[in-house]
Amino acid sequence: MEVAVAAEVVVAEEEDINMRYNTTQHSLIPSTAPFVLSAAIDDEIKASFNLDRYLGDTLSLPYSFSDIKIKSNELCVSDNINAALYKLHYNFLYLNAETKLASNNFPANYRGFIASNAASTSANVVWYNNNDTSSLSVSATNTVGTELLNTNGTILSGTVDGVFLKGLGTDNTTTGIVANSGTLVAFRIGENDTTVNITLNAKNIETATDLTFSNIKSLASDSNKKLFVLDGTLIYKLDIDSLLTANPAISSVGRFLIKTMGGKSSTIYDKDKFNNPISIDIVNNKLHVLDLGDKGYKVYDNNLNWISTVPQSTNFAAASGNVTDIAVDSVDENVYILSTGGTIDRYDVSGKLVSSTALDDVIETGEEFKRITFSKIDNNIIYVLSNKNIYKKFKSKINRSIGVFRLSDNNISTSERLTFISTNNIPGDLNDDVYVGSEISYAGVKSDIGKVLKFKEQIHYQTTVYDRYKTDIFSMSSIAVHSEEYVSSWVINKALNKLIYNHQLFKDNLFGKFVGTYNMTGRIQYNNVEYITDTDQNLFAYATTLDNYIGINEPVLAETINRPLKEIYDMQSTLLTLSKEKYTNKYPLATQVVTV
Repeated sequence: MEVAVAAEVVVAEEEDINMRYNTTQHSLIPSTAPFVLSAAIDDEIKASFNLDRYLGDTLSLPYSFSDIKIKSNELCVSDNINAALYKLHYNFLYLNAETKLASNNFPANYRGFIASNAASTSANVVWYNNNDTSSLSVSATNTVGTELLNTNGTILSGTVDGVFLKGLGTDNTTTGIVANSGTLVAFRIGENDTTVNITLNAKNIETATDLTFSNIKSLASDSNKKLFVLDGTLIYKLDIDSLLTANPAISSVGRFLIKTMGGKSSTIYDKDKFNNPISIDIVNNKLHVLDLGDKGYKVYDNNLNWISTVPQSTNFAAASGNVTDIAVDSVDENVYILSTGGTIDRYDVSGKLVSSTALDDVIETGEEFKRITFSKIDNNIIYVLSNKNIYKKFKSKINRSIGVFRLSDNNISTSERLTFISTNNIPGDLNDDVYVGSEISYAGVKSDIGKVLKFKEQIHYQTTVYDRYKTDIFSMSSIAVHSEEYVSSWVINKALNKLIYNHQLFKDNLFGKFVGTYNMTGRIQYNNVEYITDTDQNLFAYATTLDNYIGINEPVLAETINRPLKEIYDMQSTLLTLSKEKYTNKYPLATQVVTV
């Protein structure tokens, strides 16, 4: 009777599985696109893993077979069997997560840059769109180059920082506020990124007085869109509502100084004074002030009331260079401090040093890191700016990079000196608006030509699997052996059959391998996806055997159950090998001369 029931159940399971399998459809290689949740398993994947694979990562299943197998001294009861099944399922989620690779072919959308031109005075700027092939490769032989070279370039030269905010009107204009050491410049960017108009060019701290800026180092804004300016050892809180509106009745009013705090400190424990503050950042209306001179940072509310002081005398001047910038994670309020030599120290909300990570990025001669900032659309994305490059990183794997902005592909000169980076997001837009300050020198030009570049960025994932199969797979809850079920061969086989089916669906929808290429500096760049062929290790001819199941007359012992579990694990190992990338070349390149 038990045999009949077992057969009936297995046949029913197989009929259901076959019906679901036949509905699976394939398509051509999917185009690179943002990752979109489409099935319940996607929620599991996102909850279990960051989609943060880099080319060159060592792929390893979370659970080895020694972790999965039922031990000889363990009872073959539902809890122990389900524990093994769950670990296999978790490995399965990992395999799915590793089929996603964030493309490093960026910037995906270079919008253009803001700069002065010959037709305007140094007190005005214009927008140059991304079709201007001169971009940052300024030449006197082209129209744009002539315009730029004939200006004194002073209005955006020497910029140290910038903040970018949506305007207070109903349109989607953006107001950018940038600063050099002694001047605040504000401009309104049209929502179509084709127009820009200066709204402020001021050396005075506020409209109503003659107080002037002396040494601006950093800017930040809170949720109320109040501007904080770090100037020398002082911090100014400014009301800038007038700059954020297009209403002429308001915009002519100017800006107001709300509060001032600071002065020269004698010790890190001076609550409202600083020694050599170099950077500020605001998250959740808490102002963090990085003080290189006093070797620590201080935290204030957005009314400039002291909250805490974090001294860190041993971490601020290491072999990796002095600290240079601070950024705060909006999710957990962890503090990230960047050094010029490429170390990122992370502190938790209590001020405890959590990690100190040396960046593995291949840097160029004379390259120094300058700024760090978080994405506004994806909290696992961090942008790190050097004087020569823009690095895009996963916070979860901050030592390496998704890639470097391919500036030269967008006619941006390698001689350009990058000065600051700032991110913004317009509500409803799926992109980061990434603004980067820059400047370049030319012989015969009165001063450096300053610019603000704009990019629109989001994470684009390339995949090696047809994701539509995910809607057909069995969930872990439907695979698990229920506590009220009698643990017998056919009950376990039912669970194994569903788990095997999931892996076969994955196998049949895994179509390719990622392909990478080493460039001249040794950076790995994503190339494309290639189809899996007969020359690759593959599972084209894979078929289940009796070893995948428990025989009806076999005793339900650990050794018996471990055999089909091992078969699934071996399939996972092969699928993992299939998921590893290929390379079109080796580094050093054959054409390079290597000095030993």
